[in-house]
Amino acid sequence: MVSIVIVSHSAALAAGVKELAEQMVQGKVQIAAAGGVNDAANPIGTDPMKVLAAIESVYSDDGVVVLMDLGSALMSAETAVEFLPPEHQVHVHLCPAPLVEGMMAAAVQASIGSSVAQVMAEAQSALSVKIQQIAPDMMTADTTSDGEALDGETAEIVVPNRLGLHARPAARFVSLAGQFEAEVQVRLGGKTANAKSINQVATLGVRQHDTIVVTAVGADASEALAAIQALAAANFGDTDAEVVVETAVPVPGKWAGIPASPGIAIGPVFQYRPQLPKIVTRQVKDNKKQWQKLETAVAESRAEIKTLHAQAVLQIGADEAAIFEAHQLFLADPDLLDAAKQIIYAENINAEAAWNQAINATAEQYRQMDDAYMQARAADIEDVGLRVLSHMMKVERPSLALKTPAILIAADLTPSDTANLNPALVLGICIEQGGATAHSAILARALGIPAIVGMGAQLASLKNGQNIGLDGQTGRLWVDPTDAELENLAQKRIDWLTGQKKAKETAKKTAVTTDKKRIEVAANIGSAYDITTALDYGAEGVGLFRTEFLFMGRDTAPTEAEQYQTYRQVAEALGDKPLIIRTLDVGGDKPLPYLNQGQEANPFLGWRGIRYCLDHPEIFKPQIRAILRAGHGHRIRMMFPMVSTLSELKTAKQLVKAAKKELQSEKVDYDNKMKIGIMIEVPSAVAIADQLAKEADFFSIGTNDLTQYVMAADRGNANVAGLANALQPAVLRLIGQTVEAAHHADIWVGVCGELAGNVLATAVLIGLGVDELSMSAPAIPAVKEKIRSFSIREAQKTAKAALLLDSPEAVQTFLEKQ
Repeated sequence: MVSIVIVSHSAALAAGVKELAEQMVQGKVQIAAAGGVNDAANPIGTDPMKVLAAIESVYSDDGVVVLMDLGSALMSAETAVEFLPPEHQVHVHLCPAPLVEGMMAAAVQASIGSSVAQVMAEAQSALSVKIQQIAPDMMTADTTSDGEALDGETAEIVVPNRLGLHARPAARFVSLAGQFEAEVQVRLGGKTANAKSINQVATLGVRQHDTIVVTAVGADASEALAAIQALAAANFGDTDAEVVVETAVPVPGKWAGIPASPGIAIGPVFQYRPQLPKIVTRQVKDNKKQWQKLETAVAESRAEIKTLHAQAVLQIGADEAAIFEAHQLFLADPDLLDAAKQIIYAENINAEAAWNQAINATAEQYRQMDDAYMQARAADIEDVGLRVLSHMMKVERPSLALKTPAILIAADLTPSDTANLNPALVLGICIEQGGATAHSAILARALGIPAIVGMGAQLASLKNGQNIGLDGQTGRLWVDPTDAELENLAQKRIDWLTGQKKAKETAKKTAVTTDKKRIEVAANIGSAYDITTALDYGAEGVGLFRTEFLFMGRDTAPTEAEQYQTYRQVAEALGDKPLIIRTLDVGGDKPLPYLNQGQEANPFLGWRGIRYCLDHPEIFKPQIRAILRAGHGHRIRMMFPMVSTLSELKTAKQLVKAAKKELQSEKVDYDNKMKIGIMIEVPSAVAIADQLAKEADFFSIGTNDLTQYVMAADRGNANVAGLANALQPAVLRLIGQTVEAAHHADIWVGVCGELAGNVLATAVLIGLGVDELSMSAPAIPAVKEKIRSFSIREAQKTAKAALLLDSPEAVQTFLEKQ
């Protein structure tokens, strides 16, 4: 199966894009992230060795697709590929797709077992939807057709979603259809679309209450239709959250626009007016070279969007960040790329002009649609289109990194622009164009930035530094407000900020069941830079610090002093909250160039985790010493990964004991009473959990690996990926057995795999007796809210019923009804 690597200037952004993609594909695709540089003072940048390590960690002869954000990311990726053996280089492909949209499209396409060429094509065509909807008259080929329907099994579906099959539900629909071998077609009226093409599905313009006809032809046609009907019954995964109503009521003496994001802002104007150089149409002789130029730019753009998506996940959560999944799918759609390619070859013109024509055509198609929400998608198409053009024209996107707080004024903001904003410095947003259902408006709401859209060209008359006030709730803008108006706005802003503070305080409150049982909810992190986000989402500590990120992207292992400083920095940021540091979990599947780990036929069953560390005390011992030292005066716990035998745990503890003696003799402060736990990730650990519990102070269940090993199913193998579902009754039963053995020995149990952040599984895990849940930060508020909704007795009843079911699908259906 094709694997994917994310390269970004920002470690947080790379990690966030990876997290969002993994949530979409549920472990079916191997994904690695290489973000930032190991410089605490200047962490933004790219490191070729980090990229190399990421590629090697997920390498597959089926192909590795590398998505990058911008600038030096491409150079770092190219350099990393040069370090690979020649026989591996040919299987690594730098994809010119936008980072976020490209990543989402590539992940979805890879998850259904597509070839590397198909994954690249889908990643690169994610913009075709915008082109078709915004400028259909400029398209050389329509993304939908009026052709004959397939002759096969059919199902009529009435679409329940308030906004119809917009970008995100369309992406879910396409992803599901792609999991089946059957050819799947969707028809609305006289138009048909390939159900495995995000752009064709989106541009059908399916609205709420429309009836679509889904037809499937192939051996698994019945199964495909049944799955699609089930998705439709689940509202295509949408929550149908309230949509802001677009109203622009003129107010005497004040400017008025469309309310887009509530809140009050007062401050100076910052005009943002980016422009690309004029796109000149030129006749060319080498069409192939122009096509390759476009492919490269699309790959670079997809890499950027992937990074942007990761950043958005960390900032606003996976649901809102899914906007950039749609962007990736736009660039992944082969119809858009084919349209641009046809223009290049038919008209013999330069790639920039051809791409611009294709984008404008798709964007115009969206504008011509009847539905206002779908019309707003034209901005998404133009966003990804401009991103690709900027790469082809070697133009850096203007920075929106404000130096001082201000209100941002612009003709329009793309979703990419909006997602990059810093809410601490962007007090508010006013834009000339757009509507309340535009993705830029959705992102502004998610970021908590007051915003008004549809203000018109009058905004261009505002001067930089000019004082203004805005009310995002009413859509009113005050230019050079009077003292009385300023006083009134200031009081409204205080009231608004007070309300926001209370909402955050609620998220930060402990998670207590209705019968007063407290459950600790913590965050999984990969670096010190993740702490602020984790705490902001209400983390009560860190349940998993993945230290392998400290070892990646460098030529030598980090020194004891370097590790000590990092662990200490995280502990100090947490204050009195607990921090669980997992020792190095690296092996054949996550290689480090400087460790000379060698190649293994099956790295998941090879030299990794505690096995590798015990064989290399020169790597292991300095880390143990650093953790012990950082623990002095802080609530740090040490955790060993991949423990499969009692002797491994005992040997590791002997190393800890030896490290303590060394530190004591050196008169260095350390935590002499540090708690030591282990990851429960392999079936053998569950089988001897009673023995391990006598030596460990706590267990943390890694459901990702445990599921893979229990079910003997590689999550990266599309043929068996369906088995690797943590809701498998067999996996749930092993969790229950682990908890029982631990509690019998009077130690606590946590869960730190993806299952911990799945709200559907919360009651089951608590009902099985799990004491702590650790997850990606954005999942914390929803899990806490869920915990507060049931009693321990109710959770136990739910868990007991789930264990009696015969499949993960049955478990999920049961839990959805609870």
